[in-house]
Order: sequence, then structure tokens, then C-alpha cells
Amino acid sequence: MTARRTYKKLDGLIAAPFTAFDRKGAVNLGMIKKQAALLIKHGVIGAYVCGTTGEGVSCSVAERKAVLEEWAAQASGRLFLIAHVGALSLGDARELAAHAQRIGADATAAVPASFFKPGTVETLAEYVGAIASAAPGLPFYYYHTTMSGVNLSMPKFLEAADGRVPNLAGLKFNSPDLYEFQNCVRACGGRYDIVWGVDESYAGAIVLGARAAIGSTYNYAAPIYHGIRKDVEKGDFEAARAGMAKVCRIVDILFRYGGVAAGKAMMAVHGIEAGDVRLPLKALTAAEKRAIAAELRGILEIE
Repeated sequence: MTARRTYKKLDGLIAAPFTAFDRKGAVNLGMIKKQAALLIKHGVIGAYVCGTTGEGVSCSVAERKAVLEEWAAQASGRLFLIAHVGALSLGDARELAAHAQRIGADATAAVPASFFKPGTVETLAEYVGAIASAAPGLPFYYYHTTMSGVNLSMPKFLEAADGRVPNLAGLKFNSPDLYEFQNCVRACGGRYDIVWGVDESYAGAIVLGARAAIGSTYNYAAPIYHGIRKDVEKGDFEAARAGMAKVCRIVDILFRYGGVAAGKAMMAVHGIEAGDVRLPLKALTAAEKRAIAAELRGILEIE
């Protein structure tokens, strides 16, 4: 067992930015300046780079390094940068984590390997420790998502990793299970930062103690969430429900058109061309992109 480190818990919205691609499918680093400026303008406190929304696992190690370096150049000191470093190869994950520390990211995070999966919380703790130790100077957030297929108890994982992974800061909790979320908040004396990750349940998570949230819709609709949190905290639940109704309308669009692809189309409302998604995700037609942007303008009440 090693000495645990204590980190300040996050408080606010952290966007999971899209990785923009040009018409030939190459990473479009030039769009990051606009993306960072929009997040800062909308009061977002951080960026979770090359995660699910950022199609990190569909990018090469070299591309992911280049994307993070540009985010650091455009947002360092103004956004809390979390580098998602998860990969099928543990070596790739460790290389990305070491790079994140070297170039000045504020934290690292990772999903577990999703082909050969850790089968117990003890194995998961050992795996997470191997990644986190490559960037020992940075806090590490384990990315718990139902998409990974690793469906282990997160409170038990925190107990298994407690002291074993000294720079473990907490979880990116991308599960709709609010019961498990509460148990994670209380686990190990409440020392870990459990960051909410399901946008469409944001108000409920705030009621149950969430202070920070990481999500894709904060890229283009952060002001709605700022309003919801204020309404919940002052007890105006009718207003909070009205805000969440807008959130659900946005998420309905994402489900209807295919998640990340639809989210990329929504960025056009703010003048950001994020391009298409990479295979095996399905790209949208120009007509579908226009329809998505028009719906979002209506929800956000943008002319």
C-alpha cells in the first residue's frame, strides 16, 4: 500500500469536446481554438479530451497527442484539461498518460480495455494503477461507462484501489445508476471525486450530491445546465424540470440520429465545423445535419 494523495474536487461543467476532422478525414487541429473559446465563453471549467465524444479510440496515438497538445496551447490555464488515455493496448495508454503529464495536462483518465476485459475489481485496480503510474504527478479518473462492457461494482473498485493507486482522484461516472452513484460518493469516507457523466439525468445527480459533470452536450448547451443547477440549488424545481425538458429534447435528437455524429452537427449552430465521424460510426447526410442544427436552434432559441 502507498500513501494516498488528496486532490481538490472538481466543481462545474466539463465538456467532452468533439475531435474535428476535415473533408478528407484528417484531424482538424485548427478548429480547437474556436472550441476552446466557446467553452470559456459559456462558463465551462474544463475539457475531457479524446474521450468517447472525441472519438479517441478511433484516433492513432500520434493524433491523440497532437490533439491534446493543441488543447493545451489554446486552453492551458483557462480550462482544466483531462486527457483521456484509454486504449486496447496498455502500452499505448501508458505512453499517452506520460505524454499528458509532459505537456502540462491537469489530469488523466481512462476506460478499461474492452476486448480482453478485467474480470474482478482487484484486476481492474491493478490495471488502472499501471496506467496511472505512467503520469504519477497527475490525478487520475477511472472512466466507468456501460459502453465498455466492464460492469463491476464501482464502490468495491474504489475500496480495492484505495491506497493501491495513490493518484486515483475518482470516477467519471457514466452510468444511469443513481443508487451506485450515491454509494460511490460515500465510499472510502467520501474521499473520491465522483463526476457525473449522464447529461439527461443531470438535475437528479445534483440533488444527490454531484458537484461536477462531464458530458458532450455541454459543448453547445452549457447555459441550460448552469440554469438547472441554480434552479435546483434555490429549490425552484419547476424551473429545473423545464430546463431538463430542453436537455431531453436535445438527447432525443442524439438518439434519433446516432450520438456523436449528431453532436458534431450541432456544433454548426455555434459556427464550428466538426466534420464527420470515423467508421465504424455512420456519417450523416448534409440534409440530416441541417435538420439537426435547425432543431437545436429552436431549443436554444437562437435565430
